[in-house]
Amino acid sequence: MITPKTATLTALATLASAAAFAPAALAQSVIETRDVNRDAVPAGTPAAFVVAFPDAERNEAVREVGEDAYSFVPLAFIPLSDTRVALVSTGANDCTGQACTGLNAVHYLSHDAGEPRYPYRLQGEWLDVGAVGVMGNPAMQWGWTRAITEHPVLFTEAGGVWQGRACGYAVLTELTPSGPKDIARIPTSFSDASVEGGDPGVEGVITSAEKGRSFTVSYTGSASFDEVYKRGADGAYRLDGTSRVSAC
Repeated sequence: MITPKTATLTALATLASAAAFAPAALAQSVIETRDVNRDAVPAGTPAAFVVAFPDAERNEAVREVGEDAYSFVPLAFIPLSDTRVALVSTGANDCTGQACTGLNAVHYLSHDAGEPRYPYRLQGEWLDVGAVGVMGNPAMQWGWTRAITEHPVLFTEAGGVWQGRACGYAVLTELTPSGPKDIARIPTSFSDASVEGGDPGVEGVITSAEKGRSFTVSYTGSASFDEVYKRGADGAYRLDGTSRVSAC
C-alpha cells in the first residue's frame, strides 16, 4: 500500500509559512481553508468513493496514471446542485524527489434530490486538478467558496523548499457544469529566512472578491501589500504585471 507522507506535508507547510509572520497579523481570508488530512474519512464519502474508484479497498484506491501509481483517498464533498456533487480526492505516490508530485482528483456524481446519498452515478472524472506538492504529495491545504464565480470554486494549496527558499502557491478551480477548470494560480507564501541575511518573507490570502470580476490577495509579513486579479474573456483571473512575491 502507498502510504501518505503526512510528516513531509506538515514539514513543508511549516517551512513555507512559519517565517512569513512579521509583526503584522495575517489578513482574514474569504475562503475557509483547512489542512489536507489523508488519514480522515469524511462522513458520507465512502459510498461515493467506490463509485469513483470501483477497485477501492477500505477507502483507498491505487490508480496508475501515466508511469506512476497513486494512492487516492477521499477528501470532501462539494455540492454542485440539488442532485449533483463533486467528490474531491487526493493521490500520493512513493516518489521522494523534488520533481515528483501527487495528484488531486475530482469526480462529478449525480444522486437523488437532497443531501448527497447513495446510489451515486458517475458523470465525469478528472485526475489532475489544482495545486500539488513535491516529493509525491498532493495539495497540503484545501477549501472552497461561492464568492468568486457563479459556480463553486475549489481552493488547493501546496509548496516546497528549494535551496533554502520556501514557496507556497494556490490554484483556484471553478467547478463548472461541464467540468473543473483551473482559473487562477497565486503565490501564497515566500521565505528564505533559513539563509543568512535572508528575507523573513510574506504570506497572502484572498481577502475580498467581486464575483465574476476580480479578487484581491492581501500579503503580510516583511511587507504589506495587495494584488488584484481580474477576470479575462477566457474566464481566467490574472494579475496585471508581475507579482511582488519572490519565486523559488
